[in-house]
Amino acid sequence: MEAIYLVGQISPKYEETYAWRKDVRDYFYGSEYFKIIDPCSNSFNKNGLKEKKYAIEGTKRTFGLDLLVPKDLTFVKKSSIAVVNMNQYDPDKPLIGSYFELAWYYMFPEKAVIAFSNNLNDYNCKHPFVSQAVDVWCNNQIEACELVEEYFINIESV
Repeated sequence: MEAIYLVGQISPKYEETYAWRKDVRDYFYGSEYFKIIDPCSNSFNKNGLKEKKYAIEGTKRTFGLDLLVPKDLTFVKKSSIAVVNMNQYDPDKPLIGSYFELAWYYMFPEKAVIAFSNNLNDYNCKHPFVSQAVDVWCNNQIEACELVEEYFINIESV
């Protein structure tokens, strides 16, 4: 079973940052070939979405954010495929986490990185660090799912 990690901006102020992940989860729902690692599928992010806040206030916010980097690196290591959304929905939050994750994937060239964007000519997509880390570009999340399905189902082990 292949593990697909969903990389992209997370902002409770912009439901699109959650919606595309749901599209991917729904696409592969019940698949015997793919497991989805969705960083938004935890109570920390779900509560933030309900409350339309960046994060939970108080001590939990600091504690949760302190775990963000090691948690995301663990997800990269556990996955064999990344589906990456390079759209920046929230102009106040740069794609720093996504850039980190792309750099980690670059360190693991055996892992496939499939990215998409509404504007493939955007600086976020054209930057050399990004273009070196992404294996293939798609137009949207469904096209990325179709590509994953086409290339990674029924691969015979060597």
